[in-house]
Amino acid sequence: MGVFRKFTHAAIVGGALALIAACGGGGDSGGSSPVNLPSAVGLPGGEGSDSSESCKFLTEEEVTQAIGPNDGGQQDYTFGGCVWTASSAKDGINEAIFAAVLPKAQYESVAEIGDPVSGFVDGATYAELHGELWFPCRGGDYCGIKARTADSDGRQEIALSLAKLLQSRV
Repeated sequence: MGVFRKFTHAAIVGGALALIAACGGGGDSGGSSPVNLPSAVGLPGGEGSDSSESCKFLTEEEVTQAIGPNDGGQQDYTFGGCVWTASSAKDGINEAIFAAVLPKAQYESVAEIGDPVSGFVDGATYAELHGELWFPCRGGDYCGIKARTADSDGRQEIALSLAKLLQSRV
């Protein structure tokens, strides 16, 4: 069911992107598109979410400590927010860190909701299979960290430490 939900979300976002391309973004609107895509919420004081804003959730050093040298972060339209992908594969796995702050409805459409996590934020959950940690944050939004690492034993610890950093910034 989770795979279907993610596929459906990706199809919706892809359709919206096609609509934007078909409608154009220039002209009288000053270069902005009349269509608003659902996206991760920017940092406090920010103006929405683009790669530059959502990729400021974590620093390059923090991500490098988790997965090593990486691409510096790119907008991720499936998970929402930003994804940092390791520069080289480890044990055949392209390691990556994902971070997002999403409105509740979008969170419910993309999150792999796991088991409750104790000792962190009330309502936090961790899905071991996917390395996803989600928790309520900032006025009804949900913050998420996904750690895709070759070492499954350290995945939850990485997700939790990065989630604490994210929590302190939103």
